[in-house]
Amino acid sequence: MKYLLNLRTAVVVNRVTMGVFFFLSGIANYLNFSVTNGFYQTVLTQKLQIIGPGIPPGWEGVGPLPWLIAIPYGWLLPLAEIVLGALFALNFWVRWTGLLLILMTFSIILAFGIIPAGSLFPNAAESFNKNILFMTLIWMCIAYDAYEQKMSRRRTQVAADYTLTASNDDM
Repeated sequence: MKYLLNLRTAVVVNRVTMGVFFFLSGIANYLNFSVTNGFYQTVLTQKLQIIGPGIPPGWEGVGPLPWLIAIPYGWLLPLAEIVLGALFALNFWVRWTGLLLILMTFSIILAFGIIPAGSLFPNAAESFNKNILFMTLIWMCIAYDAYEQKMSRRRTQVAADYTLTASNDDM
């Protein structure tokens, strides 16, 4: 039981879950790419909400994005979700893929608002921005990866020091 309930297992499950989520999200964005009100049309026409709709009253946001930014963003964001999600889930370059996932998620928050439905409380619309939670979970994976690398270097140094001390004692 102690092996199931440890920090490493929790972080690995969290990392794989986040990576698979982004991987599947990228695939879903490409599957719904050119349908009416699909991903591409939303990127080209959506006004940037930043805070959220209705906050302050009557504020409709800015935008939409200029075509020079919106077209590459619309085509490359799903690809980035697929590639970065797979790398993150498979434990490749966790620090860098995690940072890119956080930046990508932050761009989604800027597009749809911090409080997408304009309220922190349930009102038959998405009221809590899960992206903030995702950014926090990704950050925890990055921090744990950095900690593990630091501890690995320390263990290697201690083992080298011990070997050096043991060989000096033999003389």
